[in-house]
Amino acid sequence: MLFQCPKLTPLQSRFVASFAALALLGLVYWSWSNPHFAYAAELDLDGSGQSRGGEDHNWHRIQQRRLEDDGVEEDEDGASRTDAGLLGARAVTPQAISGNDAPNTLNILPGNTTLWEYPNALLVSSKAVTGPGLPSALDLDRKREVEPGHAELRSREDSTEKNTIFVSINTCLQPTWNGTGVQTAAPPQLTLYVSTESGNTDLGPNGQSQIVRPLQEGFANVSLTANGDWYMSVYAPALPEGFVGSWNYELAVSINAFYHAADPTDPFLYLVDADNDSALLVTGNLTQADASSPLYTEWMNTSSPFIMFAANINHTSTMGVMNSFCGWSQANPITGNQEDLAGTSSNVEMGMITRGLGNKPKQQFFLRELNGSSRYNGVLAMVGNSTDSGVGVVGGGGKVWQGVNWTTKADGNCALLFNLTFCTEVAYAVPSNPGTTNITTLRQIFDNYTSVNYQQFNYSLQQIPCNTTSDAQYSLAKNCDYCAKAYKEWLCAVSIPRCEDFTNQAPYLQPRNMGQVSFTNGSIMSPEYLNQQYVPMAGAPSLPGSPKMEQTWLSSLATNSSRNPMIDATIQPGPYKELLPCEDLCYSLVQSCPASFGFGCPYPGRGLEAGYGKRNGTLHCNYLGAVYDTSDGDRLSAPLFKAVVLAGLAALVVGLA
Repeated sequence: MLFQCPKLTPLQSRFVASFAALALLGLVYWSWSNPHFAYAAELDLDGSGQSRGGEDHNWHRIQQRRLEDDGVEEDEDGASRTDAGLLGARAVTPQAISGNDAPNTLNILPGNTTLWEYPNALLVSSKAVTGPGLPSALDLDRKREVEPGHAELRSREDSTEKNTIFVSINTCLQPTWNGTGVQTAAPPQLTLYVSTESGNTDLGPNGQSQIVRPLQEGFANVSLTANGDWYMSVYAPALPEGFVGSWNYELAVSINAFYHAADPTDPFLYLVDADNDSALLVTGNLTQADASSPLYTEWMNTSSPFIMFAANINHTSTMGVMNSFCGWSQANPITGNQEDLAGTSSNVEMGMITRGLGNKPKQQFFLRELNGSSRYNGVLAMVGNSTDSGVGVVGGGGKVWQGVNWTTKADGNCALLFNLTFCTEVAYAVPSNPGTTNITTLRQIFDNYTSVNYQQFNYSLQQIPCNTTSDAQYSLAKNCDYCAKAYKEWLCAVSIPRCEDFTNQAPYLQPRNMGQVSFTNGSIMSPEYLNQQYVPMAGAPSLPGSPKMEQTWLSSLATNSSRNPMIDATIQPGPYKELLPCEDLCYSLVQSCPASFGFGCPYPGRGLEAGYGKRNGTLHCNYLGAVYDTSDGDRLSAPLFKAVVLAGLAALVVGLA
């Protein structure tokens, strides 16, 4: 008798069908998770082939088998290369994100992909308390801290703040150059992949439903809304010829804010000036608060909220990590090491100042022990959130801004001078002679000279009825306070010239002391060169036998001496060039002071060009508090400035009439 299956009820039939489907899914899952088909995620190597636990685990044999299965071969140095049709091995077993606001550090070999899991338990955990950080937000912080060219991505179905995650990554170490010749390019960059769906582990090259972020100069970030378990991965490309080794990176996820930050669009750091072995740089204004504001005082009482990383342009370890705080920290720069963070290093001095634009709080950096005629790059940086850093700190991974480049001077006839007692706004290189004066003596010489001359002027100003009624004053528009300020600014700018190398060929520079002995090589310029004709006043009469036609580089007072006789008598610098003071300083002095003082400015074409320069939006003439390469918002544009000067001159003409 044939066996007959028992007749099932409709409910039992649905149960059997569901059970069979579950069994089939279990078989599929088992086949995917079998080691014959997939290998573990990237091991955290220390460079010796050991895992984080210190055990060998037959790593090299497993790695070789995985590379062979994926069409990847190893070259003689152990570096992997992929076939044209494959982009690298994808890890399936994920690494676990250790927590919110924490750096997850891992090594990764070329051609490999590391999968990371951010569990739902971290996503729904309580938000951290943000630390104190800076006294107030910077104006630049209004911009989103995302990579250039990428918008901040968010999921459409859920925009609630509690489900937003912030993913950021820094490259810390890179493959090194062992090729022939000089390294001219950085190693290739890592790529960050972030899933756009919960539970999606198919991430990396040729992955699905993912945001792709190639790191730019060692940095990338992504923010989006998430729910459930979330995944991301990091991919290391194959290495081009000449590079060997692996990468080391920090990956962090947070529900509070980005752990790592970078602003690759604005340096917020400006070069004030440099001499042959040092450089002076300053941040932008840290606040627009008035001097009477508590916020102003709080900023000034802050102990160096920023640091600075800097390196010679030939220091190739910084190639490819200009946007990475972790990368700069590991690149052995000339500043930014642990001593520098505490402000105790011998080659960097940091401090708060108000000198310059607006007389607002800024931070100053004075770098020493540099090489002459050398090019450097540097970045402004912040350790953590400026008051705390590391695991559990919101923004604890630090921040860097766009890089700044500068070149040190070649000659020894200029020296950086700042922090003067009287001319407090002076901060630039001045004529110097290292054989006779050090920086302390130089500061005393200029301080004494300017303060004594100002006192003589002040005696004259005291003879003017400054405190009388407005209709009895010498001017309806200006008073004695304007005059005193204009005279001090003019006196400091013309008495303390701004010095440039004599070899600098910029057309707006004025040669000085050409007949003197050069400190650089102890020689004097050839007589043939010095006796060439020099025409300082283009608008002067040019009749045969006129003084204009007979002047040479050697005989002209403008080219064979300094504008301040004290410099030649006391300091005795070699040949140098002067960045002339801006002509508006002279015009302002004439407009602001009583006509009885007899102040006047040279006429155009009759000496003005040899004594003063013109502002044109860049640093083509010197004024107190000037810096190189400020943004357009931090300086008066040339057309606007010209309109202001013309209006002032018109008012002066009317007043004299």
